[in-house]
Amino acid sequence: MKKVLILVVVAYALCSCAAKRDSGALEMRGVVLSTKELAEVDWVTLAANSGLNTIGTHITPSEVVAFLPTPEGAQFRKDCKRNGIAVEHQLHAMGELLPRDLFEEDPSMFRMDSTGQRTPDCNCCAHSEKALDIIAENAAKLAAILKPDNHRYYFWLDDNVPTCYCERCRKYSPSEQALIIENRMLREIRKVDSKAKLAHLAYSFYMDPPAKVKPEEGIFLEFAPIYRSWDVPLTETEALCPRGYPVSNGDNLRWLEENLKVFPAEDAVVLEYWLDVSLFSRWKRPAVELPWHGDVCASDLATYASYGIKNVTSFAVYMDSDYFERFPSTIRAIEEYGQMLGSLKTFTGLTDWWNNVTDSTIVTISKDTGRLHISFEVKDDTPVFNDSDDERSVDFSDRVEVFLSCDPDMKYYYGFEIDPRGKVMDYKNSYYRQFDYGWNSGLVASGKPHEGGYRVDVSFTVDFLKEAGVLQEDGSFIIGLYRAEAVTPDDIRWYSLINPHTPEPDFHVPASLFRY
Repeated sequence: MKKVLILVVVAYALCSCAAKRDSGALEMRGVVLSTKELAEVDWVTLAANSGLNTIGTHITPSEVVAFLPTPEGAQFRKDCKRNGIAVEHQLHAMGELLPRDLFEEDPSMFRMDSTGQRTPDCNCCAHSEKALDIIAENAAKLAAILKPDNHRYYFWLDDNVPTCYCERCRKYSPSEQALIIENRMLREIRKVDSKAKLAHLAYSFYMDPPAKVKPEEGIFLEFAPIYRSWDVPLTETEALCPRGYPVSNGDNLRWLEENLKVFPAEDAVVLEYWLDVSLFSRWKRPAVELPWHGDVCASDLATYASYGIKNVTSFAVYMDSDYFERFPSTIRAIEEYGQMLGSLKTFTGLTDWWNNVTDSTIVTISKDTGRLHISFEVKDDTPVFNDSDDERSVDFSDRVEVFLSCDPDMKYYYGFEIDPRGKVMDYKNSYYRQFDYGWNSGLVASGKPHEGGYRVDVSFTVDFLKEAGVLQEDGSFIIGLYRAEAVTPDDIRWYSLINPHTPEPDFHVPASLFRY
């Protein structure tokens, strides 16, 4: 299967633009895989061809420890090193850090359930010093064996199960109990790796940020929104988790915002499920085909980037040899995912150059084999809309603007102006201001007003970029990014990323463009 898969990967790579290897806006661009996938599939070649730079092993410490010395495991490490791919280990670890057979020796080390009974079923008592000593000692032993290339360690508590209800622990939330344990583990791990950092997993019962316990230096946030809708972006805040849990996309954004008040964004890791076949298969084999939504992934990446997130990975569990034999076209989705992560650029602040005022707009751009994605996150406490169906009415609303030019001199270019509700005014143009409003691109954009501003997402197909003459021979394009703020319909303030160097507000000049 490995040889077959490599040939398929190369075939797909040849018919698409080359995978980007630069860091872009994201430092970590990853996938998380169980040892079964790594043993059966040449995931290193697939990751390298897709522009990914990190692979996380999964599921338990004992599985990974057993896998790495095997011929497949040794080849995996050798191939990762040759391709510049960092290896880390994302592990459900508590059952091995505090072995369950110790319960007979000392039940007080284990959690108390809601009925007041000690039980070895899961997790531990976060206020048992003996338990913490054993957990920390075993974490350090594992750290010495499973030392990640990036010094990031992931030793998670037990999956989706309760924490301790003893008299001392019940005063602390699940996330606070987790952080007590994590702080203790990190101190011990740093005895074997002085640069070690340890994840605090915001997931399932642990989504609320800790308040009574503070993270020690080196504890970083890992945000894993398992209860969300993947059919629509996180910005569709009212969308509910499809599996019956009363959790919305908006709840997940609120949890992210609250956790980032406790943990620094620059170290945070997002662990998503865009590629997680195991989740979409309800953790039952045979696996279903991945329901890939590239537009959702692109929008979510822009959302995470707007919070300052620089490390992103996704589960891709169940993508083993059997899966690729049945669904080989999924390779395209993996390639698109990697290219979006690798090409992501974030621009913070557009400027009213004529009044020397810079706003806090965040613009993100990414591209994959099929589309160019652009997102604007705009802060505006006084949104102005025009309810007319006429696209020219956008002229009297708040809006964002994108210019795509066929050449640096603006001999031919295209303008797209989108209001906060997603209404589009588009036109063909040539320097200087030779508007053709009869031209229509058919662009579909989304706009969503929210408290304090609005979000606009647009995407352009590569086919359109080629047909319009915008896509350059080297794969780049010439673009301008702008915003118009309608203080009133008759009082418009003008913001752009690049200084047009005009005496009066004017975007329609070559100086306002840049090459991406």
